[in-house]
Amino acid sequence: LMRDKGADAFKPMDEDHSVVEYARAGQSLCRNLMGEDDPQTWAATERLVRVLRTHGEYKEAEALCARVLDRKIAIEAETSSIARTQRQLGGILDDLGKYEGAARCYRGALEVQIRTLGSNHIDVASTKDSLGVTLWRQGKFAEALHLYDDALQVRESVLGSEHVLVAKTIVNRANVYFRQGQCMRALADYSRALEIEKRTLGEEHVLVAKTKNNMGEALRVEGKYDEALQLYQESLNVLVKVLGHSHVLVANTKNNIAGIYLKQDKCEEALQCYMDSLDVKLKVLGPDHADVANTVENIGVIFAQQGKYDLALDKMKEALEIRSRALGADHVDVSSTQYKMALVYEEKQEYKMALSYCEQALSKAAKAMGIDHPEVQKRSLVRDRLISKA
Repeated sequence: LMRDKGADAFKPMDEDHSVVEYARAGQSLCRNLMGEDDPQTWAATERLVRVLRTHGEYKEAEALCARVLDRKIAIEAETSSIARTQRQLGGILDDLGKYEGAARCYRGALEVQIRTLGSNHIDVASTKDSLGVTLWRQGKFAEALHLYDDALQVRESVLGSEHVLVAKTIVNRANVYFRQGQCMRALADYSRALEIEKRTLGEEHVLVAKTKNNMGEALRVEGKYDEALQLYQESLNVLVKVLGHSHVLVANTKNNIAGIYLKQDKCEEALQCYMDSLDVKLKVLGPDHADVANTVENIGVIFAQQGKYDLALDKMKEALEIRSRALGADHVDVSSTQYKMALVYEEKQEYKMALSYCEQALSKAAKAMGIDHPEVQKRSLVRDRLISKA
């Protein structure tokens, strides 16, 4: 059921979700034949969890994974097995925006791995890499960078400097620099990772295209729109050739291209890209997936830029409902949508509504990322401005 090599790693496993039912049936069969506490049942459940996560069924994945972890702890399973499930649960909790819980899971797994495998084991580096992602989402950039430096040292030592996993850690470190506003350092790391990926994988590989997408984002923030657009187009050409038009990575790249058009005030071109992206995501992911909400929200941003505030709010409310169902009401992405809605209400001079949404957005963002995160501080300033207007 699970593909793990080459471009197949990025292909949708089944657009009609039948693969979920196969995985569910396999897990049920193992549980009935072997019992809940048999290692084969655990393995089947963990496979089902991976499939559910791929299809955006995060809440069911969380419940199943947490149950396996509880059973392993209860019967005192091997610590390596417990650590593996902790890592898996950490990834799901990160998807759901439950960053404190995700960090606890990763730290628990890391403690076991260091004790049993040693600090220079490749699995330790992998867990540090994952923990780093959760930490930068919380705005803990310094700790994330420290983990990435550790992981990079291990991976280079064990795998050599030209391995794709080395490039992966470099990309993750670049993502932190990008979110710190250090775009030039981010671009240097993205460029280094891209050269490794091109040498080891070739020009027309999905990972090469993804790194070009990341570089494009940094160039966009730097205001270098033409350079960013060129990278997005190169990325799109590879993704379409390897994966076909109906793939989420293709849709996401069209989202990025639309963002450039929006910066260039080419609203109609941007809207067409977003609509193309939305068609793909609805077909592949279904209407209740969080990635669908991203594109719906972006369409709302275009309407807001055009001064069509009521249409903008309709789209943002639609995105808010999808995100709340898919991720939970306290997820940081829910907060992001509420913040954008606050700005639209401010433009409409409906300051009480704007303040209400801004306060909700601020509260959730502070809970998820901490009060020192740049996004939290930005929302705090907007809240203060709205208080003076309301």
